[in-house]
Amino acid sequence: MNDEQRLEKFVEIVKQNKEVWLLQADSGMFAMLEDTNGQSYLPVWCGREDALNAIDGDWINYNTELMNLGEFNQWLHELDEDGIKLGVSPDEHGKILPFNGEELRKLLQIGR
Repeated sequence: MNDEQRLEKFVEIVKQNKEVWLLQADSGMFAMLEDTNGQSYLPVWCGREDALNAIDGDWINYNTELMNLGEFNQWLHELDEDGIKLGVSPDEHGKILPFNGEELRKLLQIGR
């Protein structure tokens, strides 16, 4: 699946189900990624199965966490303020589709 197809799948499923999936450790910390420039990303998936498939390596002790779109929308504001971007649909190699909160909000057509 190419990047465009991954993004279309993510947007379609999230808009339909009104939820996103994340990985969370028992300590309450969410899984994060960082690029070579030190930019932090919160990885998000459109389905539980995709998030489950990412549990490996550094994330072996993480669990899937469902978040409804209303709560996620609030998070997008906080992430923007903290300079954290979203890593949409990380693939099996950890490649993400990077977005800031405002860009993702527009794609998902959710209010501010």
